[in-house]
Amino acid sequence: SMKLLGGLSMSFDLCMRPTELADGAKLAKRCPDTRFVVDHCGNADPKAFMPVSGEKPTHEAEQWKRDLGKLAKQSNVICKISGIIARAPSGEWKSGILAPAIDFCLDEFGPDRVVFGGDWPVCLLGGSYQRWVTSLKEVISNRTETDQRKLLHDNAEKFYRLG
Repeated sequence: SMKLLGGLSMSFDLCMRPTELADGAKLAKRCPDTRFVVDHCGNADPKAFMPVSGEKPTHEAEQWKRDLGKLAKQSNVICKISGIIARAPSGEWKSGILAPAIDFCLDEFGPDRVVFGGDWPVCLLGGSYQRWVTSLKEVISNRTETDQRKLLHDNAEKFYRLG
């Protein structure tokens, strides 16, 4: 069925636990004509990169990096920069806690294979939609204007064939 999606020029979203990312890479490799989207930064937990007292992360940072990197090696896979705010530490947090996971995704997939996802209303688990967008813009502010536009608009238009 995954290969059929490729034959129909359709895509499939990989909404997976961090421990399942390697399986997603195997699937993408077996279905080179199907376009895949890794949702929610591979369900990265910001607390895995910047530990927070009293809050345990849902995965190990190194395993997530290794397995997400396997997905990034598949040219038919893109990464949706979304969902990460839902796992932000409880209470007040700064955008910098999201940066390690977001930057890793952006660097591994490159500027042409990342798309923004609002993830509303699930983002409300970690903060408002406005806070999510503002935080993401802070994290990507050091990237070129062209790369920011690709992430926030152009890549999605191309991938989802909206233009």
